[in-house]
Amino acid sequence: MGYMIRLKLLSKYGNEKVVYECRNLQSLDWSATMPISTMGLPEDYFQAAIITKADGNTAKLNFTWVIKDEDTTPFTTITSWGGTGGLWNNAPDLPHSHAPNLNTYYSRKIKTTSGSDYQSFDLKTADGQMVALSEMFEKRGFTGEDKHQFELRNDTDGYDLFQEDGIVGRISFQKAAQDPVTWNCSIEFTMGDVIDASV
Repeated sequence: MGYMIRLKLLSKYGNEKVVYECRNLQSLDWSATMPISTMGLPEDYFQAAIITKADGNTAKLNFTWVIKDEDTTPFTTITSWGGTGGLWNNAPDLPHSHAPNLNTYYSRKIKTTSGSDYQSFDLKTADGQMVALSEMFEKRGFTGEDKHQFELRNDTDGYDLFQEDGIVGRISFQKAAQDPVTWNCSIEFTMGDVIDASV
C-alpha cells in the first residue's frame, strides 16, 4: 500500500500557491497533546486522583521522505512570482524576472558561477526539488500572509486520511555519502489556525 503527502503553500484566502507531492514517504509521526493536571488525594488510591483539563490541545506532525530524481515533476502547482496571489507579492522580493514553472525553478538567491544571472534548476531532479522547497516553504512572519497545509493520502486506494492547516516549523535536508543522488527531507508541521493568514 502506498502513502503520499501533499505539501501545500496557501494564500490567506486558501488559494493554492504551491503543491508538492512527497512521493517516497519513509516515516510519519502524528501526535496530539492534551495537557491535564492531576492531583492525587492523600490517604487514597490512584483511582481517586482528581484530573482537570484547563489548557488547550496542540498537535504536531513529523514526516520524512526521500527526494530523488523523478520522471515527472512532483510539483503539481506553482503560481507566478509577482502580483496578488504570487509567491512573492512585493516587488523588492523579486530579484529577477524568471518566474518558476512546473519543470524549472529559478532561485531567488543563488546566482550562476558567472554571477550574471540566477541559477535555474530542473524540478525533476533531487537537487532542484531541494532548492525550491527550501526557498518556497520558509515563512517570513506576519508580513507573509501564507499558511501551509498537508494531506496524507492513501495513493493505492485513492482517499485522503488527513488534511490539516498549520505552519512548517522546521525543514531539514540530509545527504548521505552512500546515496549521492538523493536527499532525505524531514518536516515538522504544527497544526492549527494561522492567525496572520486569516481573512
